[in-house]
Amino acid sequence: MKAQFKILFIALLLAVFTTGCGCGGGGDSSADLVSIEVTPADPSIELGTNQQFTATGIFTDNTTQDITTSVEWSSSDTSIATISNTEGFKGLATSVAAGSTSIIATSGSISGSTTLTVSSVTLVSITVTPARIFAGFNTTVQYQAVGTFSDNTTEDITTTVIWSSSDTSIATISNEPGSKGLATTDSRIGSTTITATLGNISGSAVLIDP
Repeated sequence: MKAQFKILFIALLLAVFTTGCGCGGGGDSSADLVSIEVTPADPSIELGTNQQFTATGIFTDNTTQDITTSVEWSSSDTSIATISNTEGFKGLATSVAAGSTSIIATSGSISGSTTLTVSSVTLVSITVTPARIFAGFNTTVQYQAVGTFSDNTTEDITTTVIWSSSDTSIATISNEPGSKGLATTDSRIGSTTITATLGNISGSAVLIDP
């Protein structure tokens, strides 16, 4: 009798725990995607530069979610600009020629879009700063890339260039959103060239790990 009571007591405890923790599923998993917002809205960029787009999903329960990496990206006119679906670069548009194109994010039967305008102004050069720096073991250095254009204007393009290090055993540099251009030194002594590239234009700087 005592054994039966003990089994019943354990069963009741398990039932209470399962109900309390919500382990039975449910929640917001049934919410459906209603629309997709593509940002920034109607941007304009110079020829030879890139633009990162973000897709935000709006659901039936009024919640929103960043779905940039899960949508399928497309450009209505790839002769003006292309847009990447490659892992790590999804939503990154690359200008090809002056003009306008629709940038579209699609998930199933739902899509959202915006217009990207590419001006005829072209990127002439890239300046990377700091130009030369000494950094100790396991430290970080934030680099900046400034583009000079054919109309003599300049622009901070740190987040749109592709960063690289000539010797990753000395230092690596990030291309991740939120930390682009952030170099991290290793424990090896030496120097490496930090390069910022956009299209066929690049600029570089030297990082020395003494």
